[in-house]
Amino acid sequence: MSEPRQNPIERITDAVCDVLAEQGVTALSMRNVAARADATIGLITHHFPNRAAMVKAAVRASWLRDQAVVVWPETADRAAVLRAVKFFLPLDAVRRRQLSVWIGYWALTQHDAGLHEIHDEVYAALRGHHLHWIRALGFPPEEAERLADRLCVSLDGLLLYALLYPGHWTPERQLEAARGMIDDVFARAPRQGQVG
Repeated sequence: MSEPRQNPIERITDAVCDVLAEQGVTALSMRNVAARADATIGLITHHFPNRAAMVKAAVRASWLRDQAVVVWPETADRAAVLRAVKFFLPLDAVRRRQLSVWIGYWALTQHDAGLHEIHDEVYAALRGHHLHWIRALGFPPEEAERLADRLCVSLDGLLLYALLYPGHWTPERQLEAARGMIDDVFARAPRQGQVG
């Protein structure tokens, strides 16, 4: 008995990620996705009326998988914060591929408000997680907001440069930079005696 085939929506969304990661945004067409998913264009348009809907579903599925795996700390635990951040760093081939998908997606969001919705959700979630542990350090609300914004921007920059310059941004250097960003926040904490 042969193994059951993956459901069509998963095949299509996985194929979208494959094309984005391996060929880039310019190759992302229904025809290329259909070929990669071993599907017809008719099957794709049955589930997704256009390229934007197909991309939106793929990125949402990817984000939901990430959310199910990464564990954000409930308290200001330095090691737990670093573990959560480390999950997103392109330290290996799997995470580099995943980040390639996100970079392609970010490029597409510039011209499609519907696609920007998912980016808004992701950014709000990541910022919210950082805000949670930063507030637990005792920062006043306005300062906590500013630090969370700065950390999000800095980490996004690290992700981008780590993907573009892997020879320079080795896993060790990525971890050192991420650790430094997190340590800077902890070093300024009003309640330094209460955190680890």
